[in-house]
Amino acid sequence: MKFRVTGGPDGTSGIDAGGRRYEPGDIIEMTQAKAAWLIEKGLLEQDGKRSATPEPEPEPEPEPDDEEVTYDDLDDDFDDFDEEID
Repeated sequence: MKFRVTGGPDGTSGIDAGGRRYEPGDIIEMTQAKAAWLIEKGLLEQDGKRSATPEPEPEPEPEPDDEEVTYDDLDDDFDDFDEEID
């Protein structure tokens, strides 16, 4: 995963990782497990750029049907069904 160095509480702190120095604003790639304590200390945050596989958009909620269905309407449907069987 990609993370951005935040600079910590004072905004000026960098980190050393993989034999390299990263300053505030730099992007670093590491596993979530390795980054967890740095995130907890406020030194890293997940990079805000979109990943290569975007999350699917949520399904829109169906619009309410304005047509009210009554039991009488259902009875009529069953009457038609009974006629077809006979």
